[in-house]
Amino acid sequence: MNVSGRIVCCGAVSQYDTSDPAPGPRGVPGLLVTKRLRMEGFLLSDYLEGRADGEAQLADLVASGELTVLHEVLDGLDAAPAALVGLLGGENLGKRMVRVGHDPGRRS
Repeated sequence: MNVSGRIVCCGAVSQYDTSDPAPGPRGVPGLLVTKRLRMEGFLLSDYLEGRADGEAQLADLVASGELTVLHEVLDGLDAAPAALVGLLGGENLGKRMVRVGHDPGRRS
């Protein structure tokens, strides 16, 4: 981290409703002080007024290859309970989705 850097945290759903949060990396408190860092959490709903602009910018980054979208698709409604438990347990990286039926816009 650069001096006066900012760390933003979002998307930690596995930690939202726990009385025993996972421990953070060692040394973080010392780095926050010596590098004069700012660490701040946010929710998507904090920035709804900029949604259209943000989506357009992200679409451009994906189209250019500068941003890679990570996602996982599990098939079948029967996979939904385990998918949710895994999501809350932090098993996934990126977006986790459950496909419950044939997508008419997708070729098999």
